Amino acid sequence: MKNIFKIISVFALFMAIISISQPTVAANSETKKVVTDTIHVHGVCGMCKDRIENAALVKGVKKAEWNKKTHELEIVYKPSVISIDEIEKLVAKAGHDTENHIADEKVYNSLPACCAYRSGEVKFH
Repeated sequence: MKNIFKIISVFALFMAIISISQPTVAANSETKKVVTDTIHVHGVCGMCKDRIENAALVKGVKKAEWNKKTHELEIVYKPSVISIDEIEKLVAKAGHDTENHIADEKVYNSLPACCAYRSGEVKFH
């Protein structure tokens, strides 16, 4: 009888430990969550593509791929590390307008002439 009581006690203790550890597992999986999103980014050429992708590839971003035809930047990132808004700001800081952030005029004007994407604009250096 004592052996059965010991077995039940050990089993109850084991179940209590498992139930206590469950919230920790859920919290850890939340910080590992990866999201795929797209941002509309203005650009026109391969140099733009490189600049846009490099600007977006920061800590927390697993993948950044810009499509020249659709002007869509596909981002795979961890929202617990960086937000989509922060990524857009980084791309705009590199000279490329997004839906929510406009590149600084001085930065935009420093881009190579082939990268002029603003409507009908010809840049002179």
